[in-house]
Amino acid sequence: MKGKFLDFWRRVETGPIMFEKEYMTRHYYPLLKQTCEKYGFKYEEGTNGLPSEVVPCNNETIDNIWEAAKEFVVKCGVLCQNTERVIYFTEDEVNDAMYHVPKKVTVGSHTDEYTWKHRGLEDYGVRNSGKNPNVAMGRILGPITDDVYEKVGMSFVKEPMVDMMHFQGVIAHLDGVDIKPFSPFEMMSEMKRVSKVKDVCRRGGRPYLHDGASMPISLQAEMMGTYGPGINPGDAHHVYLQPHLKTNYDEMCRALMWHQFGSQTWGIGMAYIGSIPGAAATSAVNCLAELIAYETLYQPTMLGVWPTDALYFSNSSKYSLFVANWAVAAMHKHTKIPSILGAAWQMTSRIGYEYFWETAAGAIGSVSLGAGTSGGTGEQSGGTNCAAGIGARFAAEVGRAVGEADLKREEANEMVIKCLGKYQKFINDRTAHKMGWLFQECYDLDTIEPLDKLNKVYKKVKGEMRKELGLRID
Repeated sequence: MKGKFLDFWRRVETGPIMFEKEYMTRHYYPLLKQTCEKYGFKYEEGTNGLPSEVVPCNNETIDNIWEAAKEFVVKCGVLCQNTERVIYFTEDEVNDAMYHVPKKVTVGSHTDEYTWKHRGLEDYGVRNSGKNPNVAMGRILGPITDDVYEKVGMSFVKEPMVDMMHFQGVIAHLDGVDIKPFSPFEMMSEMKRVSKVKDVCRRGGRPYLHDGASMPISLQAEMMGTYGPGINPGDAHHVYLQPHLKTNYDEMCRALMWHQFGSQTWGIGMAYIGSIPGAAATSAVNCLAELIAYETLYQPTMLGVWPTDALYFSNSSKYSLFVANWAVAAMHKHTKIPSILGAAWQMTSRIGYEYFWETAAGAIGSVSLGAGTSGGTGEQSGGTNCAAGIGARFAAEVGRAVGEADLKREEANEMVIKCLGKYQKFINDRTAHKMGWLFQECYDLDTIEPLDKLNKVYKKVKGEMRKELGLRID
């Protein structure tokens, strides 16, 4: 498969013409709906208003959603927005791409190197080793003000259980100017972000820690991040497939650049549940189809699932977790890919009680299905100064506890449903984003340690998890 994507890219210029509006209304969604109905994949809700199977337990249904997603990719293809031509793949080409996914991936370098290896469903490796069975990523999203930017970053770097980072804290202003995409100020803001991040990592004693962030919208701004202190060889960068199986020249250039640079690359499944992909079931097929199309078209070395509830921007809602977990389960059952980050990249609430339960819901499901986990960002990734290293630590601790318990998927499913019971009601009534604290309200800004009030909540949730879930989390 190496270099095969160049053959696919030629189809951008030769594939059948289809205008974007026609593609979306008469091609993409009708095919998605028909395929989902053909394979009988449904979202089923229990009597408590929560999904009955948020962590996939039925292997036959996992096989069905896999076949549905593959068939959808082959029938639908990927639309190039620049040429308004469709890139079609054969079934053999898709199968070949899935066979040749990387079997292991190394991120970071030197003392901060971490190698991912494939885990299957309910596969936790060496039991009771004291090590995490999965990679744990710290994720900083949303705008971070200059006065706490480095302090927020340091709160993650200081967490020894964090294996890799995603320093995507947005710099919203530079020299009194609002940052706009494709402007020189966007380029300068990326130079500033990379410089700050690398300095924080050095001062924190982790100079080679992986950074998988991709803050700029424009390619030229992202390229500027390679100058000055620049990026490390073990860092990774995004190559985006646009939502609803679309791409464009800019993303093809991005993929080519990072492949030539020798960098690891990210691909992310981003089904917007409740928008064009429809409800939870069709969104799950769509999310999985995006991951398959990513690997076929761009050959990224790492994947993530980021299905977002369009009604309340969140990865931790009942619909988001359902979509993410079914996509992850199918990828891990039918390929040997090691490097998938699972659900709940962003929590709905700010840093506090609900924030920890949202993190737990994502981590339990992801780790039981062979994926990695992440934590750190709250308030829908859009709130200012709503990221903290303690969230990433908690995600890692939950992941380790799941592995040491040798948790079965049925058990994980029950636990995640109980976790949802702690916060889904606040998502339903649109109040979750008002709960919890900002970073500067719950961290000591001199020592970069959580304040007592945050530590008390953190310990309270862990105690409730031991008592109510039966999950031993130390």
